[in-house]
Amino acid sequence: MKIALFSNSYLPYLSGITLSIKILREELEKLGHTVFIVGPKYPGHMEYDPKIFRLPSLPATYPGYRLVFPCSPSIFAKLKKEKIDLIHAHQPFGVGQAARLLARRMRVPIVYSFHTLFSRYVHHTPWAPQRLAKVLVARYLAYFCNQVDTVIVPSEMVRRLLVLRKVKQPIKVIPTGLQLQKIKDKAAVAGQREMIRKKHQLPSDAKILLYSGRLSAEKNVPFLLEAFQSILAQEKNTYFILVGGGPKEKEFKNIAGKNVFIVGQKQHEEVLDYCLAADIFVYASTTETQGLVLTEAKACGLPVVAVFGGGISDVIESGLDGYLVPGNQEMFVEHVLRLLREKQLRKDMGNKGREDSHLRFSSVVVAKQFENVYNCLIDSSKSEVS
Repeated sequence: MKIALFSNSYLPYLSGITLSIKILREELEKLGHTVFIVGPKYPGHMEYDPKIFRLPSLPATYPGYRLVFPCSPSIFAKLKKEKIDLIHAHQPFGVGQAARLLARRMRVPIVYSFHTLFSRYVHHTPWAPQRLAKVLVARYLAYFCNQVDTVIVPSEMVRRLLVLRKVKQPIKVIPTGLQLQKIKDKAAVAGQREMIRKKHQLPSDAKILLYSGRLSAEKNVPFLLEAFQSILAQEKNTYFILVGGGPKEKEFKNIAGKNVFIVGQKQHEEVLDYCLAADIFVYASTTETQGLVLTEAKACGLPVVAVFGGGISDVIESGLDGYLVPGNQEMFVEHVLRLLREKQLRKDMGNKGREDSHLRFSSVVVAKQFENVYNCLIDSSKSEVS
């Protein structure tokens, strides 16, 4: 089949969403399908892939993000000429609406992947009253979900939320997949523990806590920085590395404290190096629909200590492959210290996490689940036409 994936962000911009789209495309192509990407243009980026179409864009207030003009008659004409079988939107606003209108015009099914709880990100639009903005965004998301044929969500939590918000269209729970073979191949080479410690001039036996992700307000990074100083007071040979960039990077560096390294945004391959070098992954965001970085950490054999909230309870089984704790500093610190002090516990939880990642989050398995949804919708659409 021929599929068009629409998004308001794509490579070279790095995020969980862009990586998930890239992985989905690659796995669908391995299954024999033709996949087109419709995303924004980025300054200085030359596109040589004939199946990636770039929409005009302008800088947004969020670093690296783009405001996309979702109208391009030439691109839409090309997709019509290709006789696309299905359109998959990865964003609900301008680009998503363009995808929906094109799908209706072409009389093909449209799927929407609900990646982000946008109502919890309205602080990025300070010019709008926050409470009103949350209500309006939540209502719009429910409206958009009811305009597509099927909604894909990464966790059961998001499915329940959409049901509460009166979404009537079919909702399928399919997690974001990981290309586990790449992680396996990287781990087989080994040497990451020594390499990262030498790079940052750390003792060879240093314990490393790791965070990877955006450095922005909704990620609750100050909670982690404060907790780490309490941990460090009791375990002197411990270091905290944060991998990622974002609007709060400079601010967080100013409050980082002792034994903290904020290394900025890295290519995905290097992020995996840090995961394979660390001892524990820590996380405090409560706005995640799934948390791709958590599944990645588990796939690399890291136990996770995270603040309970959002969709991460679908990823972490507390007490088995990590700990989910309330947003309480003392409890968070207590669980991290337990893992730091008990090597066998760290190893056992890391192994459990790795096993679970291979069972539930393999990109091969996930792509087949998407393929099944697509086929059902296309068959249903054809039967309606006939």
